[in-house]
Amino acid sequence: MHSVGQRAGQLGPRLTANACERPRAGLRILIPGYPQWLWRQRERAAVLFGSFAVALGVGAFSWGTWTGLAILAFAFGAHVFSVVDVVRQTAFPGFGRWAPMISASGGLALGVYVPTLFLATLVAWPAMDGISGPEGYLVNCCAFRTRPPDRGEWVWLRSSSEPDLKVGRVVAAAGEEVEWVKHQCHVQGSRTPGMPFRSATPPKELSYVVPDGHLLVDPIPAFRRRSVTKGLVLIPRDQIAGRAWAKMYPLWERRLLH
Repeated sequence: MHSVGQRAGQLGPRLTANACERPRAGLRILIPGYPQWLWRQRERAAVLFGSFAVALGVGAFSWGTWTGLAILAFAFGAHVFSVVDVVRQTAFPGFGRWAPMISASGGLALGVYVPTLFLATLVAWPAMDGISGPEGYLVNCCAFRTRPPDRGEWVWLRSSSEPDLKVGRVVAAAGEEVEWVKHQCHVQGSRTPGMPFRSATPPKELSYVVPDGHLLVDPIPAFRRRSVTKGLVLIPRDQIAGRAWAKMYPLWERRLLH
């Protein structure tokens, strides 16, 4: 009994000394695996950082889908596991099984992930057309809070008299003159591609000015109604929800909108 007590007494100071010899993790815990790398635990660090980086990349690519949300949750779990591992290696005596897990999950969620996701939803809101389902766009909801949309920008429509029209390009802003002459559309004297009318027999000539508080938009009809002839549509300014800057779904058609 005396020898066992002596060994325990010798082991305790040794573990405490080893924990104190390691450099403090500090803010390094924000990078999964980084503290383990500094402690020369290279394999553990590679697994933690590799799992997190791959999951974060795949989740960001599939942003806006349930699959992407599940993969981002896995990345969050890998980060939590990395922090819990740091706490258990540096704390003596330990805090038990659940205390490090709960504190790491809550701290990372409230301090890092919730603010990041909130910012991401403001600048890259995943918007589906609501009718066809197969098509979705990333929308910057803050783009037009301080300025109106410019000509040529893609916009997401909050609602309209035609619910199958959700995304389109601005052709003319309020106060700009639109002319239809010799089967060509001109805005402020510049030729603009697009058919201003849905009628099969448009007038030979027409000229008007976009009224205040409105935009002239060249819309993209919903997937199920692509056969409908497109035409320019006057949209009230307050119906513009944000700037559509990328097509996100289907995945094989992802691209930036220029």
